Amino acid sequence: MADPFENNMNCRANIIYFVEHLCDMATKENHLEFVRMIQRDILRIVDAVAPADGSGAANVKHVRRVLNGLQSKEILATETVSEIDACLRERESYPAHFLDLEMAEGDSGLGDITKPEGISVDKRQIEQRIEEDRERNKRLRENMWAVPPSDMKEFEMMWEDVSDIGEDDYLQAAEEAEERRRAGEASGLVD
Repeated sequence: MADPFENNMNCRANIIYFVEHLCDMATKENHLEFVRMIQRDILRIVDAVAPADGSGAANVKHVRRVLNGLQSKEILATETVSEIDACLRERESYPAHFLDLEMAEGDSGLGDITKPEGISVDKRQIEQRIEEDRERNKRLRENMWAVPPSDMKEFEMMWEDVSDIGEDDYLQAAEEAEERRRAGEASGLVD
């Protein structure tokens, strides 16, 4: 059976970002069995996203970003991330190894050095990758400031830090309003 992700780097990168999102949601909703599955199978997932044959070399930085995020959230152990990172260093430099091999065999190295054997990237794939990266970053930003309505701790802390409104506050507000009125008159915006 053919690999459906054989030539699609984007689908592979999306897998690793899905893993991060799955762990976040599973932790939040207290479905830790999903987190344990990811912990158990993280090596298989990394192998699927950034294969050792070099076809996923472009995904290595994405894998590292997600692994570091999972480590900071204490989903993956530091040792696990370090071991995987050591493997990723080899995968990231695959094209250089390929080039060294060609030069050792007598090739000038001036041929198609950007594409190791069996790997092809066309303009459409590159544009698709850019668009998917843009969408993924947009989704990350959407959730950055979201605070669930049930999480009132931050609100309560801020409410306790705010002092009661006193006569000084009203006086300061009146003075600031007068300054704004004068500035508006001076600039000709207010009659």
